[in-house]
Amino acid sequence: MKKIYTLLFSVALAFGANAQTNVGITGNVAGVYINEFHYDNAGTDVGEFIEVAGPSGTDLSTYTITLYNGNNNTSYFTLALSGVIDDEGNGVGAVSFLFPDGIQNGAPDAIALSKTNSTSIQYLSYEGTMSATATDGAALGLSAVDILVAEIATEVGSSLEYDEASSTWINISAGTPGTFAQGVLSIKQNQIEGLKIYPNPVTNGTFYINTNADTTKEVVVYDVLGKQVVKTSTTNAVNVSNLKGGVYIVKITEDGKTATRKLVIK
Repeated sequence: MKKIYTLLFSVALAFGANAQTNVGITGNVAGVYINEFHYDNAGTDVGEFIEVAGPSGTDLSTYTITLYNGNNNTSYFTLALSGVIDDEGNGVGAVSFLFPDGIQNGAPDAIALSKTNSTSIQYLSYEGTMSATATDGAALGLSAVDILVAEIATEVGSSLEYDEASSTWINISAGTPGTFAQGVLSIKQNQIEGLKIYPNPVTNGTFYINTNADTTKEVVVYDVLGKQVVKTSTTNAVNVSNLKGGVYIVKITEDGKTATRKLVIK
């Protein structure tokens, strides 16, 4: 389920600098954390977004995203979030927010996630380390934590994503805004010619894989937390009758080529 919201400018939240804590890359703000974002393309920047993930049912109306300029460590845009995180399987989900006026890529810049009445701030820099502490806004007085990766601006739709398994940020070739997909499992590779997966959603405990080569395939199914739940070899049918309803990631390997797709089981 994809949920994308475009929000208007709002007033930044004020926090006491001395009481704040930057939870960094591995922490969260009352269960919610920055999970994916896209800020740069080789040509005109389009579809720039920031995604937050967390427990399903979380009301985001008390959360705020603040963007920071690395040239002077000041905020330049603030969004008050809205909506509720959906359940995409195992009680977690994600919501993506569009930034139609753009997200800076000045090497470095930063993003802060904050919550009303919480002293926890997730303040992350990208394309380098910020030169000093934030001078205003939600992250006032805090130093940003560098995610140590920059977006490879080669195609529309790419993004940076937090990989739960390694607790690091990585580049992915096809972003998944609004869909909770983890790390390398969310890379929508297209190396297998003629790949089709059906039915999707799965309703009877079995899905089928067709390809141009139609040879034996190694199939691995992961849940949204990155746990392997099915591994099999097949030319066509995959039995997933033992899996609960939810969102899964399917990794298919055929003749040394790999593709990854999202699978919904009802």
